[in-house]
Amino acid sequence: MQHSIKDDYINSIKNYTNQFEDTNFRRIACNDFKSWPSPREETWRLSRLGSLSRKKIKPINPNLKKNNNNTSNLIGSTIIHFIDGAYREDLSSKLPSGVNLSVLSDSESLKYLQKIKKSNLSDHPSTNVSLSCTPSIMKLTVSKDIEVNDFLEIIYEGGEDSQSVHPVLYLELEENSSLYLIERFNHLTSLAMPLQLIELRNKASLNSIKIFNDNEKTYNLSANCVYLSKESYLNSFSLIKGGIFTRSETHAYLNGCNAKLNLNGVYISCNKQHHDLTTAIYHDVPDCTSKQIVRGVLGGKSTGVFQGKVRVAQDAQRTDGQQMSRAILLSDTASANAKPELEIYADDVICGHGATVGELDEDQIFYLSSRGISKPKAQSILIDAFLNEMISSSISDKFHKIVYNETKIKINKLLADNHEKY
Repeated sequence: MQHSIKDDYINSIKNYTNQFEDTNFRRIACNDFKSWPSPREETWRLSRLGSLSRKKIKPINPNLKKNNNNTSNLIGSTIIHFIDGAYREDLSSKLPSGVNLSVLSDSESLKYLQKIKKSNLSDHPSTNVSLSCTPSIMKLTVSKDIEVNDFLEIIYEGGEDSQSVHPVLYLELEENSSLYLIERFNHLTSLAMPLQLIELRNKASLNSIKIFNDNEKTYNLSANCVYLSKESYLNSFSLIKGGIFTRSETHAYLNGCNAKLNLNGVYISCNKQHHDLTTAIYHDVPDCTSKQIVRGVLGGKSTGVFQGKVRVAQDAQRTDGQQMSRAILLSDTASANAKPELEIYADDVICGHGATVGELDEDQIFYLSSRGISKPKAQSILIDAFLNEMISSSISDKFHKIVYNETKIKINKLLADNHEKY
């Protein structure tokens, strides 16, 4: 029975793509989706998809008249709205000067597919399935020498039970441009598979925040491919707190000298949630810097995963690549797994990694309790300090309040649930 359900989803995708010619990018992508990743595959060993593969799911047919359930409460943001995986111009804001959003033609979409296929995301399920089923590939471009002062906010939502949604985005920052971007994932669907390709040209700068807050029954398999050129800069921060299973996987290629990458994240997990931050950073040229800092807080029977790989090519001398993962467990039934990797072929590098998993310091809790602070409040203070330090160092001041408030909401829920059960 399990095998037939897996085949049902594969067949439904094939049926969807049969309407297109063999040379269409959807048909090509569909041919590469044979099955879900096996737990025997090393990169999926800690995040198994057995439960997902046993669900009866079909790709959604987007409802272009559906109203949005989630509106922004951020003053001054320019909103781009996706519902059921489809871009909704009627619910989106007018873009600022120098920023353009367009639909890729079939030939342009084929080039997009080829770029993704050249990366190590070529076999990722979200690559093949989303490129098979997406309503369209949207391209967001910031023109050369344009500095976007207001921030853009992309809201992804919609979907239905037993259906999957497939938003696909191509983000290109041309030479010497800059952008602040916030992305919110608020799906109600059984499965969301966002796919994103980012290209930063010479001296381009992107500050990116991703907030995963999908429905408690949603699986989110997010795949991101990033190419950095000479002197470009990406500061990326992910907050994972929603969904029953959320995996955000990013592969970044530093292809230009003096490129700089920060790829940080926080996951806050409760009940039976599974949250996974997987990254792979490829240093292919000299004089580049990458840093990854991940922190997690887990309660209930939740699980957290950080998998981070840094590969330094032979010619990538004077590389600085750092990784650090820390997790706090609030219950005996929660667990955290860290798998940092360094693969170094150059000899003039500064690279390091580390990982810790532990509980809150009982001495610190006792000290705060001796000052008249209740245990739940003491725990909240310590968790707040643990996460806030990292958030403050990862994002600019203008976004700190946004991320901190989102974090605080989930921490309060986690502690409330934890004290009810233990």
